[in-house]
Amino acid sequence: MNTIQLTVIGNIISFAAAVFLFAGGWTKDRDRTFIYQICESLLLCAANVCFRSWAGITTLLLAASRNYMVLKYRYTKKVMWFFVALTIAAGLAVNNVGIAGVFGIAATVELALVNYYAKTLFGQKAGLLVNTALWLLYDIRVLDISSATAQAIMCVLTATAMARLKGKTK
Repeated sequence: MNTIQLTVIGNIISFAAAVFLFAGGWTKDRDRTFIYQICESLLLCAANVCFRSWAGITTLLLAASRNYMVLKYRYTKKVMWFFVALTIAAGLAVNNVGIAGVFGIAATVELALVNYYAKTLFGQKAGLLVNTALWLLYDIRVLDISSATAQAIMCVLTATAMARLKGKTK
């Protein structure tokens, strides 16, 4: 297959992943949220095969694994630091998309830290906002228009949710 065909297939897979992204943001059930995030990460991993981004494949597989640990209540401080170190080392070792790959690595590391340290809903939303912004930059570089669109929408929705939360505390 040529690059254009692979890009189209990758975007179709990413569109399916976006459905899980929004489902995870919509549900109020903790377990479903992480199940949807795992599905999203695995689909995006498949899409990144089409985009030929080894950093994306690696970090998204690690993100799915991390989310599974969170889902099963096994996400300890040691596990968090293991995923942070592995994401940085493996992501940088296979990065073939330059600075964009670093954005994906940074997004995955940032969310690993947020999943452990953020104790408030506002802190979790702030972490999600940073994560989606970093993935948006990555998606633009690898021509993942479906994910870039979904991430841009999530940035707006998350910022709106944060403004509402801030308004409730006044």
